[in-house]
Amino acid sequence: MRMRTGVVTVVILFMMAFASGCSKADAPKPAATPGAPAVSAAAEGKTLFEQKCSVCHDIGRATARQETKEHWTEIVKAMQGKKADWISDADGAKIVEFLASEHGRK
Repeated sequence: MRMRTGVVTVVILFMMAFASGCSKADAPKPAATPGAPAVSAAAEGKTLFEQKCSVCHDIGRATARQETKEHWTEIVKAMQGKKADWISDADGAKIVEFLASEHGRK
């Protein structure tokens, strides 16, 4: 009988410990932290311009002129044709955004 009481006591204690562990409220999860701030197409374009265009051109020479967005688009398209797969269309669009915003005709 004494053994049975001990087993029942252990089982009851185990169940109470289990129940108390399950009943605890989860700690509130922190709000999702925002990732890196969004980078504008012009800012990405500047980085791409420096990486891609400076291989063949002095940065100062290339940015000394001011053109319309349409003309910058023509220039970048022409440069894309010089070396296949060097400047993707998506990268070219970002480069044009940079050139038009920083070196475009007002």
